[in-house]
Order: sequence, then C-alpha cells, then structure tokens
Amino acid sequence: MPLDDSLRANALQLLYTLQANLQANTPTNPAGDDEDQELVMAIVPLFQQHLQEAQQQGREQGREEGQRLILESFLQVRFGDLDPLTLTFLRPISALPTAEFTMLLVQLSMLPIAQTDRQQVQNLLAESVLSNRFSASAQVEQRPVNLIPDLLALSPENLSLLLSELPQLSLEDLMARLSERST
Repeated sequence: MPLDDSLRANALQLLYTLQANLQANTPTNPAGDDEDQELVMAIVPLFQQHLQEAQQQGREQGREEGQRLILESFLQVRFGDLDPLTLTFLRPISALPTAEFTMLLVQLSMLPIAQTDRQQVQNLLAESVLSNRFSASAQVEQRPVNLIPDLLALSPENLSLLLSELPQLSLEDLMARLSERST
C-alpha cells in the first residue's frame, strides 16, 4: 500500500495491537510459536516506520502552521485588518519552503504601508503561490503577470477552492479554469 494510504495506517495500527497481544500472551506459552515470533518481528519495523512518518508529517504541519501564523501576524501589524482575498492566500503561502517564505517576508516588508497599496500585497502573494507551484515550468516566468489579475478577480470562496486544487492542476488547466470563471 502507498505510504500515505489511510488503510495502511489502520492496518499497521491493528498489526501493532496484535503484536502487543502476542507479546503479552507469549509468557503464558513457554514453548512459543515460531510463526507468532516471526510475525511480531516483522511488525515492529513497519510500525516504527509508520511512527517516524507520522512524526515527520506532524513536524511539517507544525512548521506550516507556524509560518501561517507569522505571515498573518506580520500582515496585520504592517497593513492592518486583512481582507478575505488576502486571507485566502495564507494557507498556500505557509507551505512554501522556509527560504522562499523568508524571501517573501523580506519583499512584503519593503512594500509601502498605504491602504491603497494592498493590491501589491495580493499580487506578491499570488505570484509566490504560482511560482512555487509551477517553478519547474519555464513558461511560468512570463505567465504569472497574465494570470494574477484573473486570479485576484475571483471571489474569496472561488479563489480558496482553486488554490486547494492547484497542486493537481497543470498550468494549462489553471489557465482554462481562470478563463472559464472570467467569462
């Protein structure tokens, strides 16, 4: 089963429970069952691997949540109350690698604080999300400027939905979705 399959996680949990039961019952059976021992020995590494993966996933989620809180706090302190469109970008921005996230904070800190310049904040957030998603595509360098106005023209609800689907979309799919929603 794939590593991120929930059935795999459930199966490993059940196997771990079985292993614990077998170990608990082994002293009552001094002769021991070689098959039971082999099963116990096979389960341990699988469960340890699953536990390590879960810990890594927890650390990653914690890092992303920390970055989201830092970004939200930074934007509120710097620009005041955040509009729904800006808030929509917080989750995908928090998934940026640490170096890119730090560069974005530096860029945001250089923007003017004036109320009329919030569009620049949204443009920068949108550009960061698109660049992060399509960084492998050489075409993306010229297209974000074209895509950003259409992206920012979406309602916060539609933008949130599109951003949640973004990891599965190709650049062409994204362009098609934006052109559909703008007509």
